[in-house]
Amino acid sequence: MSQIVKVVPRDDYCLEVYLDNGSGINLNFRSRLQTLRFGILSDKGLFYGAVTDGDYIRWGNELEISINEVFQLAQR
Repeated sequence: MSQIVKVVPRDDYCLEVYLDNGSGINLNFRSRLQTLRFGILSDKGLFYGAVTDGDYIRWGNELEISINEVFQLAQR
């Protein structure tokens, strides 16, 4: 399974996710900000604080998504 090597929050609630195999995934959270799960990311300060440990993307102690969920979100 791939590992996340870097996450880069961009304007308009897009998140660039870079993988150890050289691939990249662009996730747009704009349409998800009205959901219970991702609504907290409407706080731009929190959104721009995205970090990764390789297996998860985390926004402080508020929210985390696994690499598997990254792939699922990219397909929607």
